[in-house]
Amino acid sequence: MRMHLAPAALPLLLLMTPAFAGPPDPREVVVTATPLRGSPLETAQPAIVLAGDELLKSIDKSLGETLEKQLGITGTYFGPIASRPVIRGLSNQRVQVLEDSIASLDVSALSEDHSVTVDPLVARSIEVVKGPGTLLYGNAAVGGVVNVLTNRIPETRLQEPFEGAIELRGDTVSDQRSGALRLDGQVGDFALHADGFSRDSDNIDIPGNALSDRLVTQLEESGEGVPTNSNGELYGSDGETDGWSVGGSYLVGDRGYLGASATRYDANYGTPGPESQPDGSSVRIDMEQRRYDLSGGLANPFTGINAVRLRAGHSDYTHTEFEPDGAAGTRFSQDASEFRLAFDHAPIAGWRGTFGAQYIDVDFKAAGEEAFIPPSKTENLGLFLFEERPIGAVNLQVGIRYEDQSINPEPGLALPDYDDDSWTGSTGTVWEFAPDYSAALNYTYAQRHPTATELYADGAHVALARFEIGDPSLKKESTNTVDLALRKYAGEVQFLVSAFYSDYSDFIRPQPTGEFAGEEEPFPVVQYVGEDAEFYGAEAEVSFPLLDEDVNNLRLRLLTDYVRGKLANGGGNVPLMPPWRVGAQLDYTRGGWQAGLEAFRYDSQDKVATNELQTDGYTMIGANLGYRLPTSLGSLLLFLQGSNLANEEARRSTSPVKDYAPLPGVSVLAGAKIEF
Repeated sequence: MRMHLAPAALPLLLLMTPAFAGPPDPREVVVTATPLRGSPLETAQPAIVLAGDELLKSIDKSLGETLEKQLGITGTYFGPIASRPVIRGLSNQRVQVLEDSIASLDVSALSEDHSVTVDPLVARSIEVVKGPGTLLYGNAAVGGVVNVLTNRIPETRLQEPFEGAIELRGDTVSDQRSGALRLDGQVGDFALHADGFSRDSDNIDIPGNALSDRLVTQLEESGEGVPTNSNGELYGSDGETDGWSVGGSYLVGDRGYLGASATRYDANYGTPGPESQPDGSSVRIDMEQRRYDLSGGLANPFTGINAVRLRAGHSDYTHTEFEPDGAAGTRFSQDASEFRLAFDHAPIAGWRGTFGAQYIDVDFKAAGEEAFIPPSKTENLGLFLFEERPIGAVNLQVGIRYEDQSINPEPGLALPDYDDDSWTGSTGTVWEFAPDYSAALNYTYAQRHPTATELYADGAHVALARFEIGDPSLKKESTNTVDLALRKYAGEVQFLVSAFYSDYSDFIRPQPTGEFAGEEEPFPVVQYVGEDAEFYGAEAEVSFPLLDEDVNNLRLRLLTDYVRGKLANGGGNVPLMPPWRVGAQLDYTRGGWQAGLEAFRYDSQDKVATNELQTDGYTMIGANLGYRLPTSLGSLLLFLQGSNLANEEARRSTSPVKDYAPLPGVSVLAGAKIEF
């Protein structure tokens, strides 16, 4: 039975708000998604690492929702289970999601209703590199990289012969029931790992109507029928996910390791939209992935090379989209492999760096009445080099990448092959102009190849309620990006201020044509086109103590971010852009007690694209309370979290179903995690 919090309960929760322990010292954090695995302060590109208790209190049902409150990041939100990260207004084909530094190898970038096959419950930490991450990971990372680290293939020895963790969670807004288990062991020179998770949730509670007032007005004025407008419950937002992984490594003393893992991921979830009904019928996705990974590293393998790193993965992925009547609609399948080999060389004339190669092979098929993308095979070969050199207080960084990519549609379809190469170049500086202060400037030129969807789509995309038409003549997309940041990363007051600008040539996007097509149900037609565009914005955060004593510690964090996406020559706005946002977080610790209060204000978004409705502004208030205590088994953390405590109706401007699916209403989540 669900709990419903009345607004009168808000003052009581505010008294309980003290938050979890603060993040680790950024000087001691290693970002594995950067070329030389330095700290966030040593790279010219902005990077975030979410770990420990900060990660624990951020975990949600999807990767996009887990990262939504991080600076410069939000989520696509196609319901709570399908939400992909949006970095500075870019997502899908421009943001690469990795699992342990290799692609997730799913089809989540194809459409916003497809979930990412990396569940936050199994994450040990999450890294985000904002801006082009194409040097190491290819043209699909032109907007950024999200790397979920799981330790499924252990790289180092354990301090104890055996360790692990058990976590249980439940919430009131969806009757979520979730749990995760992790076990790690050491037997001689062998390190072993196993993990598993399960999550089951019902339809989410919402503060008001599922359909926005703007959408209802638009449908009524156009003479179209208004779909079922639920109140208090979002039909089609339920789901189940579960999975497990086993892995192990042979450790070569302290010099390196070689290991492998096998992973299974399964999900069955609804997609909220116009066809979702009170009887539980909706468009549903039944998804499974079987994944196999290989990883290795060795220090000083031979003269002139300080380290060599190998990473490979293979995925067998399928998902079927079922119609509301239960009939199977479209079946997507993908066999994908990725291989990366990198060498860190010894210093040469003061320069240290890494070079290597990456190969990707993707065999994609879609079958069924709504298969709007033809079968195709994509191959990509990339070669990269990154170098850095300290000169006094300045660290210079330069990099280059060459790629050759081919996309071959299934023979007999009378579609042309795509085969082209691309270049990426980057240069940056990090200047530590005073103790604990640094300034960073980074410039990147990057090119992105069009995808099979953008080239060859021809059919109804039911999840997005549109008829998509590709263009085989599309050119490469190219961008010039400049990022400037000022950081203070130690002492009582810490801050980050950054600004960025990206100038795109042939920015690929779906352009409404004003026509309708479709056999059973007519959908508005969109044609993929390449058009110049620009993105610019700024981000800032500052944190400082309000109380700093041996026993009591209270710290305040203030933040804001903004991004603007415009099409060139007065062509309008880039669709689904985040609004301006400001936030405040209070974190308090006293002994084993940890607690916090937060408020985020999202502005209205009226800079919308053609045929896109505006969204209103809203404020989200959250609170959390935790207590850590030692037990005979290990460290036990009990935690309580409240979200949207004002029960405000909120629609995310980056969501393609924002007018059908508001964000969840007031919720209380309770959980426990024991680490042993």
